[in-house]
This record gives sequence, C-alpha cells and structure tokens, in this order.
Amino acid sequence: MNIIVSGRHLSITNAIKNYAEKKVQKLEKYFDRLIKVQVNLDVESERHRAEMIASAARGSILVAEVIDHDIYAAIDKATDKLERQLTRHKEKLHQKRPRKGSSPAGPVEAP
Repeated sequence: MNIIVSGRHLSITNAIKNYAEKKVQKLEKYFDRLIKVQVNLDVESERHRAEMIASAARGSILVAEVIDHDIYAAIDKATDKLERQLTRHKEKLHQKRPRKGSSPAGPVEAP
C-alpha cells in the first residue's frame, strides 16, 4: 500500500507524517486490497482538517474528512471513519447474491 501525506498551509513534520502513516497502516487489517491512501492535512486559524482518500482494488474510492481543533485528533477521527467505510465496503463485496441465469430456489422438477 502506498501512503502519501501532504499538507496545505501547514508544514508536515516527521512526527505528524509518522503518526498518520502508522494510523493508515492499521487500515490494512480491515481491507487488505488497498492500493493507495492519500492523507491531506490543512489548517485554517484554529481548524485542522484531515482528509483521507483510499483507493482500493477494482476502482473503489473511499473518502473521509474531519475538522477538529487538534491535528492528531482529526487524523484519529478520519481513520475511524475510513475504517467503518472499509468494513462496510468489504461486507458489500462478500454478500452472497444469486448469479445471472440461475434460479434462486434451485432446479425445478416437472410434476
């Protein structure tokens, strides 16, 4: 998985980058087919915004955005949001659906 951490109106320190990467790496246990996660951090006066964009296999894109007073709290909350989205996405992929052309009740016998 490729992790990209970028900042806008904010210089990304090693501590912030390492923290974000550590949090994002934990997402692999919820969905192992992640290709790339981009973490965009932004600050406007007292508002810190963390946006995470996850690209999964088969073109699925999941986005989580959080605004908080602390950058670390914003990263935590965005990771939690993305975790829930990934769990739901994985459940959708694993739902059993009938295939085209087959009857849902099985073979039909003639009387």
